[in-house]
Amino acid sequence: MLENAPFLTSANTTLARLTSEFSELADTLDRLGAAADARTASRAAGLKSRLQSFSPRITLVGQVKAGKSALTNVLAASPGLLPSDVNPWTSVVTTLAINTRAPADPTGPANTKARFTFFNRDEWDNLVVNGGRLGELAERAGAEDELIEIQRQIDTMRKTTEARLGKHFELLLGQNHSYGYVDHELVERYVCLGDGPDLSDAGAATGRFADITKSAEFYLDVPEYDFSMTLCDTPGVNDTFLIREQITLRSLRNSDLCVVVLSAHQALTTVDLALMRIISNLENRQIILFVNRIDELNDPMAQIPEIRAGIEQTLKKFNIGPDVAVIFGSAKWAEASLTASMRLLSPDSQHALTAYASSRPESKSESGWETMWNLSGVPDLLEAIGERVCEGTGKRQLERTRRSARNLANEARAKAVAARQPSRVVNIKLGEGGAAAAMRELSTRFETEVATLCQRLRDDLSQRMQTAEASFVKRATDSLVTYLEQHGEQGTWNYDPTGLRVLHRTAYASFSRALAAKVSTLYGEAASHVQGLYLVVLGDELADFSVEPPHPPRVPAPVGLGRTIALDLQSTWWRRWWQKRRGASAYAKDYAQLISAEVHAISKEIEDSQVAAVLENTRATLRDFLREHEETISRITNADASTDEKAEDPLAGFRSGGDANTTFSEILKGLEEMAA
Repeated sequence: MLENAPFLTSANTTLARLTSEFSELADTLDRLGAAADARTASRAAGLKSRLQSFSPRITLVGQVKAGKSALTNVLAASPGLLPSDVNPWTSVVTTLAINTRAPADPTGPANTKARFTFFNRDEWDNLVVNGGRLGELAERAGAEDELIEIQRQIDTMRKTTEARLGKHFELLLGQNHSYGYVDHELVERYVCLGDGPDLSDAGAATGRFADITKSAEFYLDVPEYDFSMTLCDTPGVNDTFLIREQITLRSLRNSDLCVVVLSAHQALTTVDLALMRIISNLENRQIILFVNRIDELNDPMAQIPEIRAGIEQTLKKFNIGPDVAVIFGSAKWAEASLTASMRLLSPDSQHALTAYASSRPESKSESGWETMWNLSGVPDLLEAIGERVCEGTGKRQLERTRRSARNLANEARAKAVAARQPSRVVNIKLGEGGAAAAMRELSTRFETEVATLCQRLRDDLSQRMQTAEASFVKRATDSLVTYLEQHGEQGTWNYDPTGLRVLHRTAYASFSRALAAKVSTLYGEAASHVQGLYLVVLGDELADFSVEPPHPPRVPAPVGLGRTIALDLQSTWWRRWWQKRRGASAYAKDYAQLISAEVHAISKEIEDSQVAAVLENTRATLRDFLREHEETISRITNADASTDEKAEDPLAGFRSGGDANTTFSEILKGLEEMAA
């Protein structure tokens, strides 16, 4: 039980202005809906719903035992909810949606609090038949011995799983289980592996479904927070089959912020360096490093500067800039302070706390528990999260919604003006089909143009990445030949793939910049033509009428560039690859083929998983924008539609005790002031 839950309210300060602006915009949308016709009111309600459902996604990554789950529990005000001793076989992604309602589930409870999703047949087969990502690498390299060993391990896992679930195994794949409550025992049943293969009781305390559980979602109410957020706790990355790396990459693609949890007593191990490779593809302001477990240091005040210097040096090596926040703390101290209990703290941890507190007088409070909370680093973490949400994803959400609200208010204003002079508006002709036909032609034209632009952008990125790959393979192969000429076939030659990743990242950055610039221009041109059509229809009635272009979709970071490839591995099977080749020509030819396949797999994954999605979003955004205006212009130039709308709502355009045009003008003025 939380004795000191109010400590969490410190997170509200940083986000206070953003939550206030969200609330003000929601009130404006209510006012807009109340003053407009039913269609506009419905769209205003939709904008408000999306605004209120905003929940920044924060992904926690790190190696096993770094303390991710313990830190997640503290941030979610639920100490002990997520188990911290998860069996290394499990690959469950755990999402905690705070102050957010679960999506409607016709097969689940009315108020879902927990949902568990199982691997489907294809996902399970990829894991237990092909050996996951590591099996894919070993097969490509022709490492038969290692493939046999990988297969032996996963066969053991498969047999144990099928024995545990029995006849239910096949039926469970691809399904989900939902509950109207969440507690530690329920989590253990789906996330922690049980000890025996003969568990048959569906209510078993541990592990019945853990092998096949792909994700767990929990919906928690934390009244101390004035905002919503979604925490994603990923499994540790040190994993036999690189399953967790794939899960981490997939989670980060949809993430707004990444909190990298390191362990103070072994910060930046080999596993953490692999994490650095992954997060180096994120924007610097998307990254927060939380160095956990400082309670295990003998002298935190003296050791923290040394650890920080080492971390900063490593960040520089990976070209990760100074904007990354580095915070030191202890999830154990945070949990102890929230629960007002010292039972979690060993004598050494308590000693470290006392020593650290004496050297940090600025953290001292009247309450010893609050002092511990301040020293835990969690308040600093919440502040860093709040700052980045305000300047990043929160700001973008606010701007997108304001822009849509301004367009909606202008459309409603246009309909109100048209309703006062229907005969003049209806008779306006723009070519043979009138304004509605002209709008349809605009829609067709710009949908074609955006499709052409998207294809051109994709082709250009593909060409750049292929050029980078060909250049890298040539340089690497030339280097190999030189090595063989100088040293023969003795030893094992290695080649650093960092150069390839830099070239790929540069190509992707060029694509991102080009998309932002060219799509903004195209959107702006489309909005200008739509605005011109409105002005022709409305004449001098609305000289200040404007249509704003939609906000270009955000291009996600290319996190897939950080995934492990054969060149990153220095394992036994990779060394044996060299031992099986004889002769320089065999080395060079086989190496070139292997690396070509590897690097092409990276670019294909980026294109298929990220580029295709953002380009489809680009097309869909413009398509929705044009169709909304097409419907509006059709309504204000169609006498029957105008009459029908009035019949449905005789007060449309003249609510709130005054002229609708004046009301909408006031709403637009307010929106402009908010954005100033």
